[in-house]
Amino acid sequence: MITVEQNTDKQLQRLAAQRHLYSTAKRIFGWQLFLSGLLTVVFAFLAVFQPSLKILTASWGILITLVDIFWLTPWQNHIKDSAAKIQEMFDCDVLELTWNDLKAGKRPDPELIKEASEEYAKKSLKDAPLENWYDHSEIDDLPIHIARIACQRTNCWWDAKLRRLYANYVVSIVFFIFILVFGLSLNSGFSLDNFILNVLAPLIPVFVLGIRQYREQTDAANRLDKLKDYSESLWKSALSKKSKQLELTEKSRHLQDEILEHRRKSPPIFDFIFRRLRNSYNDKMNFGLEEFIREAKEKLKL
Repeated sequence: MITVEQNTDKQLQRLAAQRHLYSTAKRIFGWQLFLSGLLTVVFAFLAVFQPSLKILTASWGILITLVDIFWLTPWQNHIKDSAAKIQEMFDCDVLELTWNDLKAGKRPDPELIKEASEEYAKKSLKDAPLENWYDHSEIDDLPIHIARIACQRTNCWWDAKLRRLYANYVVSIVFFIFILVFGLSLNSGFSLDNFILNVLAPLIPVFVLGIRQYREQTDAANRLDKLKDYSESLWKSALSKKSKQLELTEKSRHLQDEILEHRRKSPPIFDFIFRRLRNSYNDKMNFGLEEFIREAKEKLKL
């Protein structure tokens, strides 16, 4: 049963491991923001008041862009891939799906899971519990081939909402930085040429990072919307009994493949944002799951 299996020691260890690895990826992303964003903004402000620093600011922009492309981003992607695979192991066991070697590849080493889970235990946060990942006791009242569809849909809805909100935050911050620097430059009497060369050019890594984040988060949310729509079509098919159990299980496996791919591709979202929105979104998510369970019980007379 879903509610029992998800809270076994093995599954909680996997959840702890994937959460620690995702947090590590987020810290790397934090360094990207600090080096490509905050320090670059500081240099740009200094260039407004001290034009002699323009060579330093331009050189920093080029250097940190190369470091980001050739080191930080590949490192972050490798960690995200491991975390996504561990979360896939959890979902396969809890939702009773087979592991897809072709799509997922080799399972993460058990030593990695143990090491990462132990690191998480040292820094565990009380407001981010691991228990009851699919937090509705009545989910076990449904047949597994129907219950897993409801759980997969819940995963997609939650992640899409979070990413759209985060994308809006990012684009607002980038726009604010541009307006602030532009206003300071005008106040300092900069010509258009000086503004472009001494201020705007050093800020290019910030704008590139912001635009990239906005597009990646929006693209991820759009992918999730499509996966949610697909899960809802599976749901309707299941309740109308147009598809047999084996067929629904196969389609759920295909859906899970796309969820795994999404987790690998998606940019990270900081833990403090997740914790801030968790309770509010969890209430909505659980309400939605409850409505799907109620609908299934009525139509299937369970």
